[in-house]
Amino acid sequence: MRPRIGYKKLAAVGVAAVVGVASTIALTSGSASASPVFGYSGYSYGTDVESGLANSGPQVISKFGCTTDATKHDKNDLSTANVNNQAIARSVKTDTHAFNNKSGTGVTSTATAADIRVGNLLTLTGVKTTTTAKYYKGQLSYTGDTTFAGVKIGAISVPSLLKPKWNTKIAVPGLGYIVLNRVGGVKTASGIYSYAQAVVLHATVKNQYIPQGVDVAVLKTRAEISKPATALVIGSAYGTKATADKLVVSDATSLQTTCQGTEGKTVRVAVGELNIPKVAYVGGVYTTKNGAIGTNKSYINFTSHVAGVKVGSLSIGAIESSASAWKTKDGKGGVSSSSTIASIKVGGKTYAVPTGENKTLNIPGIASLTFNKVLRQKRYIEVDALVINVYSLNTKVIVGHSAAGVVS
Repeated sequence: MRPRIGYKKLAAVGVAAVVGVASTIALTSGSASASPVFGYSGYSYGTDVESGLANSGPQVISKFGCTTDATKHDKNDLSTANVNNQAIARSVKTDTHAFNNKSGTGVTSTATAADIRVGNLLTLTGVKTTTTAKYYKGQLSYTGDTTFAGVKIGAISVPSLLKPKWNTKIAVPGLGYIVLNRVGGVKTASGIYSYAQAVVLHATVKNQYIPQGVDVAVLKTRAEISKPATALVIGSAYGTKATADKLVVSDATSLQTTCQGTEGKTVRVAVGELNIPKVAYVGGVYTTKNGAIGTNKSYINFTSHVAGVKVGSLSIGAIESSASAWKTKDGKGGVSSSSTIASIKVGGKTYAVPTGENKTLNIPGIASLTFNKVLRQKRYIEVDALVINVYSLNTKVIVGHSAAGVVS
């Protein structure tokens, strides 16, 4: 059985996925070239809670951005992935690498875990999932698969599930149901991306491990390669990201990135409200992207929308940002950005929102705020609608991030 699993309530754990993060290629791609280029990109997550108040955004991350470098490689080893303060996956290892060899050019993304457990309801051991997207002799293709050393539902071992078929659905008493070896791919005029997930947990009944109504993907991999093109569109958008010192507390929520655009269609990713433990409460978040690559013109637009953020006594109203970039075949191009914030309150006091780029506001004893923080390069721009530095927690929260660029 191959059910369609929607992303509306998706929470991702142990992600080794491949999509683009704009800043890397914008800073490292080098001089422009008239020769066709491929676009490679990648990221790996340990945890990524994207539904309800289940805990936080992505954690345990390794990633590389949208790049033309076929030797790019990143990994993250020996980490524990948590959902709702439960250690769901242990000894997680993620690996994402680009390649250009006799088999073709593309990306392979792999994630493994010593075990995945949901209390005594489900135990999966020796888990490995991988997917590859590639371009070879003018053709796009993908592969994906998951294997297990052991599968136990409740107290019953199920050896027939060690090498499950794609999208195998199994009932799990006390939890709901799971989908093993979820695999798929999408081919467009500009390239291809594929995904493979070891297991998707659907908590349809009340239990002590995962909030009811939440879906969790464990060991999720994604790979993307663009066809050779005169120019790539790059960029990213996310709702929030939090770091304490140099430690990521909660990585990018509702993250969207690209190397090849969307064929002119608008793609929207939304998550419900979430709680970043001990840091902030975040209202609903959604991001959009729209763009295309072509022989005459390449363009990309990203937007980010956050319903509101609360950090202690600090309350921020609706927050939005956008970033756009474009380039034509005759070398003309441009970039632009914008951001807005509805309101700022501390207790009963309301503060005016500064206008202009890179403006700051200090709220004594609480936080330092930076508004409309903009970084520009020749054909690349990024904007953070708001950056909150929380004094008591030594924590930085980025809200409303959008970035866009074109590179050739």
